Amino acid sequence: MNIWLRMLGVLLRVLNVVLLPLIKFVGGPRRKTPFPEIRNEMLEISAVDLAERIRNKELRSEDVVRAYIDRIREVSPLINAVVEERFTAALEEAKKADEMIANMQTIWLIKTYPLLGVPFTVKESCSLKGALLTGGSLPRQGLRASSDGEAVAHLRAAGCIPLLVSNTPEYCLSWESYNHITGRSLNPYDNRRTAGGSSGGEGALIAAGASLFGVGSDVAGSIRVPALFNGIFGHKPTAGVISIDGHFPTSSDEKFANFLTVGPMCRYAKDLPTLLHIMAGPRAYKLRLDETVYTNDIRIHYMEDVGFNVGFIPVDDEIKIAMYRAVQYFKGHGLQTERAEFDHMNECLEMALCTLQSLEDVPSIFENRENPKEKHSLLLELGKAMIGKSRFTLAGIMFYILFNTKHLFSPKEQQLYLQMAQDLKKQMIDTLGTDGVLFLPTYPKAAIRHYESFGHITGVTYTMLFNALGFPGTHVPLGFNREGLPIGIQIVSAPYQDRLSLCIARELEAAFGGWKAPQ
Repeated sequence: MNIWLRMLGVLLRVLNVVLLPLIKFVGGPRRKTPFPEIRNEMLEISAVDLAERIRNKELRSEDVVRAYIDRIREVSPLINAVVEERFTAALEEAKKADEMIANMQTIWLIKTYPLLGVPFTVKESCSLKGALLTGGSLPRQGLRASSDGEAVAHLRAAGCIPLLVSNTPEYCLSWESYNHITGRSLNPYDNRRTAGGSSGGEGALIAAGASLFGVGSDVAGSIRVPALFNGIFGHKPTAGVISIDGHFPTSSDEKFANFLTVGPMCRYAKDLPTLLHIMAGPRAYKLRLDETVYTNDIRIHYMEDVGFNVGFIPVDDEIKIAMYRAVQYFKGHGLQTERAEFDHMNECLEMALCTLQSLEDVPSIFENRENPKEKHSLLLELGKAMIGKSRFTLAGIMFYILFNTKHLFSPKEQQLYLQMAQDLKKQMIDTLGTDGVLFLPTYPKAAIRHYESFGHITGVTYTMLFNALGFPGTHVPLGFNREGLPIGIQIVSAPYQDRLSLCIARELEAAFGGWKAPQ
């Protein structure tokens, strides 16, 4: 146990309680008008079904793309999630897709372009050729991607049509999608609350029915937390399966690819295996997604929290109840269910931070590779940020401090936690094996208020741990709390057993309803 980290957690919790009245005031009033309902049925068809209907000439890709463009324009002022659109180019690509379908055999199209004509969106950090790639940072304003990131390229090669790039925090360093270029993205279920981060723009667009699926990235819950806050599905794959080539920010440290992952976010669980297979490209065989998985053969382990830690945010009872309902559902269908116990789980934040701090090249918001001599005073920028005068966001500066606070851990202590993480990884792999999954919270609370993430930093322990260990995890929506905010849990499996959590996600979607549009 690291006493300084625990004290920091307690301090942040107290600070959050003290500042909550101010946070509520600054966050503004709740939107009085209902969120626009989805009126076009094309917007409520899964990606795999939509691709089939386009191939069968039941729908035209051009009409589908127009429907999504109209929806984006309708909801964009309410959620502020778009960094830059490419609607004209997307419509041209849709027309070409329709022409191809008119002149090619269906069997060839299925094999060559499995998602031909289906629109999607891309988190700005994931490189879409010609689109902005600013990282939400003013010093990078106007910079554009020279090529597609590898995952995006695989989707385009499968026939998918990108519509836009979506909002992120500066350098993806926050669980609220805010930066000084695009501003703050809002949660479609409650504008007073965050859409999450760092894939918050994607989460908001998908939940609002303005995107069918998107490319996100996850370094400490950045796919799964926005998926929770916005009531959609999000999958962090096994580390290294989907290439992070083209992602910004990046690192020269080879271990960075074990921590950062790129993955799919969507409204329908049935789309996840197809999207994962396409995005993984030549590495897809490692996941054996083509193998039949029988739900009754899967063992369910569950944990309502990671154990007592005075610095941790307690898990909301409504999230615990939702998880218990999910466990009882499978128990009632004959699956083996068991409460999980793992060693040192209440020290998982220490393990995750030490793993992250072991990287030799952590991206810095202050680094200007075009002008290496440019220097910034950390204390000066922190002071300026607190009064809104810095070119850098307060969140970016705070996370820079957190990631580089080496004195929290002595070298001996860091090695202890790194070894502890490896021991925990082995214990989890032995427990889950090739037929087990783990249910646990994605985050202790439903969508938090804007500016509230500073006091809830320890909440990402539940997701960040599995970045440190390299395990896959799928967030699954399980309804709403009494405030009308989406809640759900994450399903974790051992490395390369992603198909197990995807199978369970689809079962839970059928049982509990999955994504439901904002009302």
